[in-house]
Amino acid sequence: METRSQARPPRRRSQAERRASTRTALLDATIACVVERGYAGARMAEIETRAGVSRGARLHHYADKAELMSAAVAHLFERLAEDFEAGMAAHPPGGEDEAVRFRAGYRLLWSHHEHPAQAAVLDLFAAARTDPELRRALAEGTAGMGRRAREVAARVFPNLARRELNGLLESIQALMTGVALRRGVYGETPRDEQVLALFEDLITQRFVKPPGAAR
Repeated sequence: METRSQARPPRRRSQAERRASTRTALLDATIACVVERGYAGARMAEIETRAGVSRGARLHHYADKAELMSAAVAHLFERLAEDFEAGMAAHPPGGEDEAVRFRAGYRLLWSHHEHPAQAAVLDLFAAARTDPELRRALAEGTAGMGRRAREVAARVFPNLARRELNGLLESIQALMTGVALRRGVYGETPRDEQVLALFEDLITQRFVKPPGAAR
């Protein structure tokens, strides 16, 4: 049995690993702070404290608030994309009826819109309307999110034609964003489920065809 004196010292993290760890801590702290305080109330000093990093370390990675906020949105989206793929692994293509698979994916995507962090994203995009610096940073920092969403959707739903898939993604995203925004004012209402279920049924009937059906 190895004694304490014989135990190997812990492996020192590389500089790249330390940088990645600092960035992740900052981005997670940013999302948490915006969830609690909104964009206007999110202070850089509090984010740095939550992340356990100095102002100098934060400046080394993100020069200003807008850049940090944009990176946090992209970071959150990437996590949600990974979670979506992992969740849909329980519904592999060919493993069950396509309509059942689509409905499972639709509801999983809605669960992401119900996540508290989504409120932070909505707050940032709303703030960008009157904040040119934030608007520019979000536009640049999240430019790849649509492409990433299409890549994930194409792997999860390979039987959907790409033209249909692209339009569906935009439509579903717009619908769920609208429902989530309304909840911010009125709270959860029975109307939310009515809207979501109606759209779910319409999409399933129009686009999700049984195997061998003509398109």
